[in-house]
Amino acid sequence: MNDKSYDFYVNNDLSEYAGKWVAIVGEEVVASGDNAKVVFEEAKRKFPDRLPLLAKVPKDEILIL
Repeated sequence: MNDKSYDFYVNNDLSEYAGKWVAIVGEEVVASGDNAKVVFEEAKRKFPDRLPLLAKVPKDEILIL
């Protein structure tokens, strides 16, 4: 996992993706949706030589790590 991708996920407002899966490459959301596998596959098509960070954005302000 890329530290930049994780830092981006933790430190940015991703509320527009609440309840969705996101794929992050570097400091950019490159795919989002309801199905983790589809989101991951879309990100890999766009960036075949990178490993995207796949995460689900919580619906509320609660985030348990």
